[in-house]
Amino acid sequence: MPNLADLVAVHSPQGRHAFATGEGALVSLFRVEGLTRVYGRPEGHVSPELLKRLFDALSGFFQGPGHRLQWTLARDPAWAQPVMEAHFAALDAQAQRLGLHHAGFTRGAPVDRLRDHFLPERSFLAFWTEPNILTPADLKQERKGLNRALEGVTWGPWQVLDPGLGLRGLIPTHEAACESLLEVLGPGQNQVGLRLVRMDTRESLAAWRQMLDPARGQGALFDAENPPCMTDPFGPALPQIARQVLPAYTTVGTTTGQGETIAAGGRYYRVLSMGMGPARQVDFGELFAHLPRDLPWRYTLTLTADNGSGWLKSFLAGVLSWSNALNHGITRARARIQKNALLGDPACVMQMLACTWGSTPEEAAENARRLAQRFEQWGNTVIEEVFGDPVPDWVALAPGLRPKGNARWHGLNLSDACAFVPVASQASPWHAAPLLLRGPQGQVLPVAIGSSRQKNFNIAIFAATRSGKSVLLALLLILAHILEPGRVRLPRFAFLDVGYGGMGAGQFLRELLGAQADLIQTHRLRNTPEYAINPFDTLLGQREPLALHRAFLIDFLTLVCTPMGQKEPPEHVYEMAAGLIDAAYPFYSDQHPEGQPKRWNPGQSGMTDVDTAVENGISTGDLPPAPSWWQVVDYLFERGDTVAAYAAQRFAVPLLADLPEVANVAGEAFKAFRKIPIGGRDGLSVFDFMMHLITQAQVQYPVIAAATAFNLGAARGVILDLNEVTAGQGGDADKRTSVFYLLARWVTVGQWFVHTDDLDQVPERYLAYHTERIREILEDPKFAIYDEFHRTNGSVSARRVVDRDARENGKFNIRLAIASQVPGDFDPQFLEEHVATRFILSAPENTGPLAQTFGLNAEEERLLKKLNGPGPHGSPILALLDTREGPYRLFCSDPVPLEWLWAFNTTSEDRAVYQRLLQHMSAAEARALAAERFGASAKRMIENLARSNVQAQTSDGATAAAADQLAQSVLTEWHRDWVLRALESLGYHTKEGEAA
Repeated sequence: MPNLADLVAVHSPQGRHAFATGEGALVSLFRVEGLTRVYGRPEGHVSPELLKRLFDALSGFFQGPGHRLQWTLARDPAWAQPVMEAHFAALDAQAQRLGLHHAGFTRGAPVDRLRDHFLPERSFLAFWTEPNILTPADLKQERKGLNRALEGVTWGPWQVLDPGLGLRGLIPTHEAACESLLEVLGPGQNQVGLRLVRMDTRESLAAWRQMLDPARGQGALFDAENPPCMTDPFGPALPQIARQVLPAYTTVGTTTGQGETIAAGGRYYRVLSMGMGPARQVDFGELFAHLPRDLPWRYTLTLTADNGSGWLKSFLAGVLSWSNALNHGITRARARIQKNALLGDPACVMQMLACTWGSTPEEAAENARRLAQRFEQWGNTVIEEVFGDPVPDWVALAPGLRPKGNARWHGLNLSDACAFVPVASQASPWHAAPLLLRGPQGQVLPVAIGSSRQKNFNIAIFAATRSGKSVLLALLLILAHILEPGRVRLPRFAFLDVGYGGMGAGQFLRELLGAQADLIQTHRLRNTPEYAINPFDTLLGQREPLALHRAFLIDFLTLVCTPMGQKEPPEHVYEMAAGLIDAAYPFYSDQHPEGQPKRWNPGQSGMTDVDTAVENGISTGDLPPAPSWWQVVDYLFERGDTVAAYAAQRFAVPLLADLPEVANVAGEAFKAFRKIPIGGRDGLSVFDFMMHLITQAQVQYPVIAAATAFNLGAARGVILDLNEVTAGQGGDADKRTSVFYLLARWVTVGQWFVHTDDLDQVPERYLAYHTERIREILEDPKFAIYDEFHRTNGSVSARRVVDRDARENGKFNIRLAIASQVPGDFDPQFLEEHVATRFILSAPENTGPLAQTFGLNAEEERLLKKLNGPGPHGSPILALLDTREGPYRLFCSDPVPLEWLWAFNTTSEDRAVYQRLLQHMSAAEARALAAERFGASAKRMIENLARSNVQAQTSDGATAAAADQLAQSVLTEWHRDWVLRALESLGYHTKEGEAA
């Protein structure tokens, strides 16, 4: 058997991204992260569009000799463990940085459960430029130059040749070809759509070692830019590439009656090759979809141009049968291939190798048997053990180290060879991110929501009821936003929901925060004075609203003055609303020459401390005998009591109830609106119409009729359940929903829309205070979630506010997610221009309108039929991600540890059981117990028990009784186990299955 190092053709780096061989050839390694688009497989299992694009992309490299491709894809279930450990280590570090209690969250059972969902892959492409691409004369001259360079090289047992010994004439050709390869295979409208990353020499060494000697780890890897030190194991000389990537030794043995087994680096390998091609047309995706999840394997395809040399004929025993349906001899089959080549389909030769491994020779042999069986089912492909010594082929399985193995070669045209290219998986724009989605075969797809790769930070989610929307929103909030790496304080967020989904995520976060739970507030908003919210509130000390606040107030007032049942306001209402807003603030300002600021009125609810401070100020002469509220605000702020100053300012700013007075006093400004009839008809004027609706709104919506009473304090995250204030149907419910959506939006995120550019509008005495505050708010990433947005029923005013938020939020470091069950809630042009991240979780029977709204192509629309609700690996999702490098389209799912799922669960039956468990144990214990006992849901068990409950008078009563019964049975077991554990801790031992 030859020396193992002699099997490695590559021996010296050539620049930062290439290696040279002893013959002067150049090779570069690319990491293949997957496809950025989805391809259809309409009939059978062939992807015609993918094959065509691969052919168009690669044909230029095979029109003549000189280039070689080696493409590998590998999968091993054992890789999930380190991937999950690294992922959760990053989450755990960020959780600790924010002060979250991570036990049972980023450690323990959830980590183990999530690992089982994923099956990581590793794919690489080696691109060779060989000396035969040069003319004979040029090649002769280049070899002379190489020989002269070699004369000055010092040889030694621990050295490689000096870096940069490739044929000089090949270097520009190779670099240009690598750039072209990245372009034609990469993302783009007419390209294949692969995400490729050209690896530097050190990354390539690490990849080769991981393939051939993974037990050695990733330390002590050296190239020209990372030379060894005197204290390194190899000494100061640059070690041979073979010594860096190959195991110390390999042995080859025969497993009784089962072929040759390679022992290397603590593993046992079996190598297979394709003896005869498939009997029908196939593609790699068909094989990939049917390989067992628990089977480790590597597949490598080597492809080069057929230069027509006579020696090759003796090796072309495997001619594809679909290229040779009549089973001609090699000569006639070769003529057929050459004929196709003349028609533009290059003639190629191909070698296909595969291997599998195990911890024992027997395991490796069994895995080889299973792998061969799967290959044979792939169009009746003939798979055989490699003849003779399998080690050269084992090395050739690592692309870029060796140009070919000893296994059988196959002659075919490039169009047929494309079917064997190992491209089937999807790519994420991110190599690592806090949220992991799952590809159809278990691929790891990291996803971020605030990355510089994205065109903007807006998210649109279309999902019907019970399609997994609440879980996805919770994952986006907790993982993608809150646990985004690098934050030193809890990121801000606001979650407007209708139902329990957001509340469950909020309670989960409060539990994780422990003593800091007040940083997260969850409320069920009610239409009562106790929850009063005045949208006219301004920044502390600010007498007038900022520009975006003014725009919001105009839209809010326009909505209030839009009749029930109408989506658009009557003509001229918007203009008068703008006039009222512009008149109200100067009217009550103490800095306007004609202003009539509101006077301090002691005895307001909750203002005892303020009243005492004002009385002291009056007695000391710091305040006049009858100060205005604005004077009180300034006085309290100067004393350093900003909390009291904020409280006082609530009574200084205008209220909705003040607008009729403002309109009547400023009569000339609104004179024209008194003459314009509403709707262009005789009758009520625009002025009277608006005054009527404003007065009516104070009765209908007590929450906006008084000074702000709803205090969120220092909360950095707020979840508001709007279920009560949006209940009902009809015009009244639609308008009420829109009003409360905008009101909730104002109280939660209104203060986020501030920028350092706004400081020039801040009063001098408040400048230092707001400079620091605005800087902190601007630095913090913020996430606004508007769930169930379809409940606004197309209100023009509500949509205008949200559209403006989406257009402006990048300037304020805000991420925005809008979720709806109605496709019409999303404007196609708005989605295309302002929403870079879109998730579709369900589809109606008629998918046409949804596909048109989201701009889906035919294949993406076909995938909508597969969005059929939560399954074992989470909810299926069609993710549309627009990045600065191009669009990404992923068909994926969102696996969730069962313990987390019970925190986010919105199913009423599951909530009933969970709430009963919470009465007896902590939330973490209740989630763990529910996950262990019921898995993802107890709904089916409850329904079965409810049907058998003949005593219940109603279905609700039967469900409640079933939930009680189920919870009690679990609690009985839990108490018994607790007693047994307690007795064992005291030294008592019980027989298995017996009570103590």
